[in-house]
Amino acid sequence: MTTSSLHDDYFTEAAKAIYDSFDPDRQARVETLGRMHTRYVGTPRDSLLDELFDSIVENVAAALFGKAAKRRAIFVVGESGSGKTTAVERHIAKRPQFAPRVASDGKEVRPLVAFEAPKPLTLKGLARAGLAALNFDVAYKQVTEQEIFNLWKEQLKEQQVLFLWIDEMQHVLRGNTTKEIQNVADVLKSLVQINGWPLHLILSGVPALAQFVHIAGDADGQLKGRSNLVELRALNYPDDLKLVRKVLLKIVIDHAKLEASPDLASDDFVHQVMHASSGGLGLIIQLIRAACEHALRRKSPSVEKSDFEFAYGLSGCRESQNIFKATAWKSIDPNNALGETLARVFMLEAQKAEAMKAAKKEVK
Repeated sequence: MTTSSLHDDYFTEAAKAIYDSFDPDRQARVETLGRMHTRYVGTPRDSLLDELFDSIVENVAAALFGKAAKRRAIFVVGESGSGKTTAVERHIAKRPQFAPRVASDGKEVRPLVAFEAPKPLTLKGLARAGLAALNFDVAYKQVTEQEIFNLWKEQLKEQQVLFLWIDEMQHVLRGNTTKEIQNVADVLKSLVQINGWPLHLILSGVPALAQFVHIAGDADGQLKGRSNLVELRALNYPDDLKLVRKVLLKIVIDHAKLEASPDLASDDFVHQVMHASSGGLGLIIQLIRAACEHALRRKSPSVEKSDFEFAYGLSGCRESQNIFKATAWKSIDPNNALGETLARVFMLEAQKAEAMKAAKKEVK
């Protein structure tokens, strides 16, 4: 068995104790599950991401022979469940240029630093989160936005950070004033304009983030002119039918080491998988893996449609609303899988509250 450096040593020790308590069959299953969830599912969109990630890596080296190009920011946008975070992680992991290295002074430096944008996003909050990602503690509390931002830029340069990935960057668009949005737009422009240090940005979030480079905060067009943008759009039927079928069979056969029952390859079934996941590639992959896990747990050599019925049912939907069981499944909105359940809970809570009020009145 191999362990992952992604986990804390104490967690690895605790997980190993649980693994050791399993019988051989169960150990084999969790090994398959761990490897299945680790595998990356490539799609044609990766060729564009390869182009963009190669461009920022090469742009840093190109500065040795003149100037780095001004386009130093990549926006990767997609709905929740589109797989954008996984895609960015993959394209970072496959490039040795992003890995830590030992500098000439003997210190280890991180060319790439990543963190999630705080919510709500303010200039000071963004800078604090950025400094925390650099393991730099701001001891003093009385600090202006400009001072903490300047400190952040100084630390990025001092710690030799070449690439900065900020995930969930759309938080800037939620509830902030136009002035605050403009301030953050100015911050991003300033980050890619550090004197003598051509920093490159990777910014990911939901499609609303795409508006960021077009709003009044970037009225001069400088941020737009310094950015490239790729959208990981939702997959749709029938255009992406072949792609989703290929992904489904690859996960079942290559990753989970199982057989796929014949009906899993039918157009109708693949359409159901797409509909149940709202076309999000990340959600599609999660659903297929959940079905594989159920097949493994029931010790079946193949994945059946019933495994998808079970996996989708875990969303909390009623049986009549299970896309893999219902006849009129196309009319079911997968985003409302919990809708009836929650409505029923709220109704019962309301009835309980009314009963308590009535009981109090009777006592009086």
